Amino acid sequence: MPLIQEKLASPLLPLTLVARPRLNDHFVLDERVRVLLVKAPPGYGKSTLVAERLPALEQRATWLCLDARDDRPERFASYFAAALDRLCREHLAVSLPAVDATLSLDAQLESWLAELPTEASPCRLVLDNVEHLHHPVILDGLNYWLRHQPRWLTLTLISTTQPPLGLPGLRLRGGLEEIGPMELAFDSEEAQTLCDEQLSFPPTRVSLERALRLTEGWPMALNWLVERTTTRAGFDALIERLSGAHPDFVAWFDDLLQDTLDSTDHEFLLQLGVLERFSPQLVARLLEGDRVTQRLAALDRTGLFLQRIDPHDQWCRFHALFAQYLHHRRHELSLEAQRRLHRRASEAWLALDAPALALSQAIEADDPEALTALLEAQGPTMLGQGHFALLARALATLGEPRVVASPHLTLLHGWVSHAQYQFDRTAQAIAWIEAQLDEPAWQELAAEFATLRAQLAINRGDAERAAPLAEQALALPARYLAATPVSAGAIFCEARFVQGQLEDSLSRIRVVEQDARRIGDDQLMLWALCHHSETLVAQGRLQAAYDIQERAYAHIEHCGLDRLPVAEFLHRIRSQLLWEWHRLDEAEQAALDGIAVLDNQGESWTLQCHISLAKVALARGDQAQCADHVRRIRKILAEGHYHIDWRANAHATLLTWWQANDDRDAVARWLQEAPTAEPATASNHFAQANVRNHARALMLLERPDEARPLLEALEAQTERFGLVTDANRNRLCLAALEWQCSHEEAALDHLASALELASRTGLIGSFLRLGHPLTAMLVRLLEHHELDELARRRAERLIELAGRQRDFGRAVRLILDEAVIADIVARPDVPELIRTSPLTRREWQILGLIHAGLSNEQIAEQLSVAPTTVKTHIRSLYQKQNIRRREEAIALAGDLLARIEGE
Repeated sequence: MPLIQEKLASPLLPLTLVARPRLNDHFVLDERVRVLLVKAPPGYGKSTLVAERLPALEQRATWLCLDARDDRPERFASYFAAALDRLCREHLAVSLPAVDATLSLDAQLESWLAELPTEASPCRLVLDNVEHLHHPVILDGLNYWLRHQPRWLTLTLISTTQPPLGLPGLRLRGGLEEIGPMELAFDSEEAQTLCDEQLSFPPTRVSLERALRLTEGWPMALNWLVERTTTRAGFDALIERLSGAHPDFVAWFDDLLQDTLDSTDHEFLLQLGVLERFSPQLVARLLEGDRVTQRLAALDRTGLFLQRIDPHDQWCRFHALFAQYLHHRRHELSLEAQRRLHRRASEAWLALDAPALALSQAIEADDPEALTALLEAQGPTMLGQGHFALLARALATLGEPRVVASPHLTLLHGWVSHAQYQFDRTAQAIAWIEAQLDEPAWQELAAEFATLRAQLAINRGDAERAAPLAEQALALPARYLAATPVSAGAIFCEARFVQGQLEDSLSRIRVVEQDARRIGDDQLMLWALCHHSETLVAQGRLQAAYDIQERAYAHIEHCGLDRLPVAEFLHRIRSQLLWEWHRLDEAEQAALDGIAVLDNQGESWTLQCHISLAKVALARGDQAQCADHVRRIRKILAEGHYHIDWRANAHATLLTWWQANDDRDAVARWLQEAPTAEPATASNHFAQANVRNHARALMLLERPDEARPLLEALEAQTERFGLVTDANRNRLCLAALEWQCSHEEAALDHLASALELASRTGLIGSFLRLGHPLTAMLVRLLEHHELDELARRRAERLIELAGRQRDFGRAVRLILDEAVIADIVARPDVPELIRTSPLTRREWQILGLIHAGLSNEQIAEQLSVAPTTVKTHIRSLYQKQNIRRREEAIALAGDLLARIEGE
């Protein structure tokens, strides 16, 4: 039988290959490991991984790529023999007997095994697309092969399904190594590499992390994103449309199921699609028919996108995109069948004490009475668990008339809308309450209603109204929300904080922590710890605040609160503190973690985290990343109404951005529209920040004499209320102001005071935000002032850090970044080939490094890639730009940089 040689070769690797050394441990050649199984649904890069890793690890191997026609014993024998013969000839200097068509497959396998040496250097025999093998003779033969395979040989199986080769027994005996979907999913570094290789303008980390969450790292879906976009904005827009219901994925999944399932199993799959997660017991309870659990096990063996939530448990779920596809295809079931499934699923989840999952199903069941009963009974529990988006969806499904008619539902509506920063809707709920407060059923919830009104008042910055309302709530019995007294106590603490009574707030928040622990309200406990930390920051006790945050992180881990919106509060304040300590990588990660928590809540919630990311980018001098975060900040601000705390924080960052870009017009516009500066009432950090923003804006507009009284008034308030951190920041602003006015002695006095305060606060970020004047002032201070040893060391450290900071507007960079590339491409006088044959970001980087005079080896070291990868990119770069020699590449890069530098 003639053999197709391509089936006996490893697959071609893609040009833009993402190397995956993190999986090396799975490829260790150990004589105890008989089989390496690489199993995952299509599109996970199984074959590419093995074809890329084996040469990289210098492991000897031969390949056999199977297809459906190979599921015949005689055909399989011919190809298996050819692969084995190649392994023997190329690596062992052994010859095998030829295929004997008169012998059974078992007999031939036995004869080949007899010819193999007992000892040899480790080798692999790779069987790709093993899912095509079903013939019992072939499977029995491979089982026999595995029992007698020499120890130096590892059979490497690549499959979408688990082949019936006794692998569970091998797993128990330690003879099986496995790589599954979780290992094959791209991590953030691999996804970044993919984008760097293929896109001129890779997405921001925020967008890339979101893409990873939505795709769950599925390489095919990430490639789909990359191949269909050329700009950062285009990538973001495509993420918004990314769904298993997108026509591209629908068509692909349709083809996959058509080749995999019969009509009965297809309907079974659609029925399972109504569930977010399931176990055999739940499926048996939900669906009618015989052998339901056996059908579920059979479905698991088909290699579809079914994943175990815990490898040691029976609970499963579908990959997010596949689940969205099944939801899209649910119309193939009758409407009544869908409703019946949702009703039964809701009842099943409620019986399993999972009210949130029960509510999700009840929303789809189209039964308003059952939905109302479930909401009224389980609403307090779900509110305490942070299921705000789900509760909002349920209330919207019921409609306003049903909500207004129920005091319980109205109360839930008020708290849910508040949690989602929809304060106008919270006020609407309060108006409904006040209109019906004379009714007995509504009077029963007086404590709950007073607490809600207090919460809205504090969120609007009205501490004077919030405090008596909270006290009123504390004097009344709670009849629906058990956490009401503790919530009212927390609001009173916050009111005292806003009023500048920090010590009183601290003592009260400790009581709130104890009460929240006593009633088992984990969410309120986490909020109390975060507020405790914020109060300590205001007092300048940043290390103590950090220690409280450590307690809060331990609480999140212990109670499983990592996906609740309140967890974002902790990530946010951790990011702010780490930025102030100039721990930029950790600050960035904390902000990204906060955004990840809020993925399903909407972008409006992410304002504070984007502020932190913009501050990190500013500190790094990363103009392109910062521009993207600033764009998002301005968009979010324009679309919502936020507490002055959030706005003041955002405005401080915007002012720094405008200062870095010398955009005085933007500063002047902001000053006309900014919240009113009221230094006489600046009793808290956000009121202080707002007034300080005014002073900074006036300084940027060369109006220091108007800024000085604002800062001096703030100083009096920080002393009155013990706002040590704000005092530190105000001193820095005063130092910059006096330096701007050429009042050197006054400037240095303020700077010396700031350094002294920093010995308590540990501030670094606020110092570095002063920019160029900081270094000059510190140098003069060290020359002409007597400083204690701690202040001197801090000044020297700040000079060192300031010297490392990159400045916007310096066009020439060792590695061309996005801002420079965009400037080049946008110019009308660049060579036409740059537009008609656009370079990838990696090719731009290499072009810049060639211009800088680096060799291929140095470029490889700079970019942390293999020299062969650099050569591949250089070849592509030369072809696109019709370049033949390195001198021409240097000349091209020099010409492009000269254009934007104006030389």
